[in-house]
Amino acid sequence: HFDIIGDESDACRTRAALFNMSYFGKFILSGPDAQAAVNYLCCSIANKGQGTTVYTNMLNKNGGSESDLTVSHIEPCPETGHDRFYIAAGGGASYRDMCHILNVIDDKKFHCNLIDQSNDYGMLSLQGPKSRTILESLCDTDLSNEAFPFSTHQLATIAGHEVRLMRLTFVGELGWELHVPSHALVEVYRAVMEAGAPHGIVDAGYRAIDALSSEKGYKHWHEDVRVDTTPLEAGMAWLVNAKLKTDVDFLGRDALLAQKKTGVKRRLVCLKVKSPVPLVTLEAISRDGDVCGWVCRTSYGYSVGCNVAWGYLEHPEKVTLDWIKKGTYQVECMGVTYDAEVSLSAPFDPKNQRVKGIYEEADGLEKAAFRES
Repeated sequence: HFDIIGDESDACRTRAALFNMSYFGKFILSGPDAQAAVNYLCCSIANKGQGTTVYTNMLNKNGGSESDLTVSHIEPCPETGHDRFYIAAGGGASYRDMCHILNVIDDKKFHCNLIDQSNDYGMLSLQGPKSRTILESLCDTDLSNEAFPFSTHQLATIAGHEVRLMRLTFVGELGWELHVPSHALVEVYRAVMEAGAPHGIVDAGYRAIDALSSEKGYKHWHEDVRVDTTPLEAGMAWLVNAKLKTDVDFLGRDALLAQKKTGVKRRLVCLKVKSPVPLVTLEAISRDGDVCGWVCRTSYGYSVGCNVAWGYLEHPEKVTLDWIKKGTYQVECMGVTYDAEVSLSAPFDPKNQRVKGIYEEADGLEKAAFRES
């Protein structure tokens, strides 16, 4: 399947790819305390107003990540006028996420309801340089950067059906999620594929998502982030820093503030392994010959032409940037060690230009780069 996954990754980076993400959990949080519940559950500032979508983590009391998901402030409830938030969570953990949210609501006595709409809506993710052109041929919505910035959402009509468009990506490209009523999903899918055919659109699967997101540095809950790792340890301080500067209380806040004072004893890093040896996770990471961590996620990066692994480095006192930079690293696989290049940033598009729709700055993506081994 190596070449099939590579072809799908290639299409997403150079043209357009459509991913069926309908297995995601989709929930509506509504009620008089909906805003208060979101503020307490989310480690990021989520009260940015209607029309916004926020990627965030929900933490436990120790600061560990119980879930990662998106929270969209949608139209108020037409009957009551109460705030409503549309939550989209990875399908493999969506039931667990729902239980976590309900438990917190119950513990804190928030007056709000969580409604599971996972079966009522499908979700398609259109990603790639041609995604805007394809969508513009299907709806009358202004999709320009000014009218439709990243991390926002709007309602649009596609193939005669109301669709909620969210400008988001999990692969590091210009793109939109299409949240579609389940009964209309096939019609909308066919319309997108027909409009995308002249632009070389392809169907793409989850193995391509793994490869694309890994080389871009986007995190997977249960691999890169887990219940026993904090956003600070995972290199996601940007997720919590703004909220920690406010006086808004949220679950896990005290643990994060304490960790900020003492520093972290482990840190997620990116490891580029030039050897084509297949990695499967849980490989040992050595620094200057001594084991200091483990690989928690790995995939081949077709855009960068090597294995891209993510793993945690540990130090008994504190992991510092200087300590990371001064080390020489290897990854062990089946008793053999392979040299690894370590960095804190992702190897693909570190300036985050493509997510903004900026493709003018050539990044040297040649077809051959997707097959380099």
